[in-house]
Amino acid sequence: MSNIVDSLPEPFLAQMREMLGHEYDAFLAAYSKPTRRGLRLNLLKCDKSHIRDLGPLTPVPWCKEGYEYLQEVRPAKSILYNAGLFYIQEPSAMSPAAILRPRPGQRVLDICAAPGGKSVQLATYMRSGEEQFPSHGGVLVSNDISPSRSRALVKNLEMAGVTNAVVLTEKPNRLASRFAEYFDCILVDAPCSGEGMFRRDPDAAKAYTANKPESCAAMQQDILRHVAQMLRPGGRLVYSTCTFNPLENEGTVSSFLAAHPEYELLPIDHAGLGLCPGQGKWVTGVDAEIASALKHTARIWPHNSPGEGHFVALMTKAKTGTETGTGTGSDNYGLSTARELSAKVNHDRLPGEFIAFCEQNLHTSGFSDPNLVIHQHGNSLFLTPENLDLSGLRVARSGWLLGECTKGRFVPSQAMAMGITKQQARYAVELPESDALRYLRGESLPVPATGIAHAPSNVKPWVLICYGGFPLGWARLVQGRLKNQLPTSWAAMT
Repeated sequence: MSNIVDSLPEPFLAQMREMLGHEYDAFLAAYSKPTRRGLRLNLLKCDKSHIRDLGPLTPVPWCKEGYEYLQEVRPAKSILYNAGLFYIQEPSAMSPAAILRPRPGQRVLDICAAPGGKSVQLATYMRSGEEQFPSHGGVLVSNDISPSRSRALVKNLEMAGVTNAVVLTEKPNRLASRFAEYFDCILVDAPCSGEGMFRRDPDAAKAYTANKPESCAAMQQDILRHVAQMLRPGGRLVYSTCTFNPLENEGTVSSFLAAHPEYELLPIDHAGLGLCPGQGKWVTGVDAEIASALKHTARIWPHNSPGEGHFVALMTKAKTGTETGTGTGSDNYGLSTARELSAKVNHDRLPGEFIAFCEQNLHTSGFSDPNLVIHQHGNSLFLTPENLDLSGLRVARSGWLLGECTKGRFVPSQAMAMGITKQQARYAVELPESDALRYLRGESLPVPATGIAHAPSNVKPWVLICYGGFPLGWARLVQGRLKNQLPTSWAAMT
């Protein structure tokens, strides 16, 4: 056995012996094998044909857009990674959002969202391929209580080109007081003891203590208690962890169901998705009906699936018979005060600097659509998926950041560059690999041989820099050169 096995905590090993019985040796042997590495296509931008150069990819059974890749491959070094075409994610972590799978136009909450992989995955399911620019796909509220962790969340949403997300850093109780029965779908990928990460992260094993599952279970039940208030009747809730401990999995779910009889477990397609069922026998003191229903939950084990480990439970909230909505996000649950606010920001009320930028640098007139909710906070201009009342909440991002109005001009954001397409930019250049890498290092470049012949001589247009047809960021055309406008924090990613 490897040193990893030798360092595993004894309380954890004793628990796994009891749970797995004759499968214990196979489970332990999995820790001597390499960790599973995965990436998930960003369906907002591409399909598998765009990443063939990454080498052999093995499909992840529970996520159609997820793939395992070879150990020697380094996808984060790819320019296409910087273009937001895929997200690097451990395979089993793809399962919660794939099982929840919201529909286009719905209102969705990811309450423990950082660093953002699952939020991006949810956003891809929320947008149909038929929508016109700008495409929103409903309302995604991505929340993480940690302001520092939310920075990575914001960046990953922006890189993926997600335009329908609001990022908050709030406690569950404060969200519950504002968003009563508002969401169609909620994902709770809960903080946990992280037993499923021991092979991947030895520090997680070192931090493990015998009482950690108990303290995590108390936190999980508190989160679910508040989440229960935010799901609309008929809506769906996924609870998940990356731990094996039954106290935090079947135990937390059974405690929640006992306290909230309006919720019930929904079956998960275990055979079709390559998942194992949960077990009521691993928890004690559970009502017999609930214990039987726990077979609907799902587990991923490292010795028989391409993943480090996960637990997923899919639940629904019973309808009361008084609902008037359709369940597609068009209903009127919650936020009635927000509905009473001015519903739209019309073209005539948009800052002149922004209007001038759009006319000079974009082909699309989509931002002038009076149905859009565009608001200004300080100098920043945001497009919000719905007219949400966020007053009094801790907001990291109140929508898709379009840019800044400053000194009489509009400066577009990196988020805008990643959220539009090459075809929507009036001025765009396609860079070869060598120049694209230079751009990502923050260098300015000469105008390519193809030039930008249609640019007026009296302006300094904003040019969308692209590679393989996908945006990387902005540059200004100044005296025959492309002056790099990539934010420093993004340039450091290469």
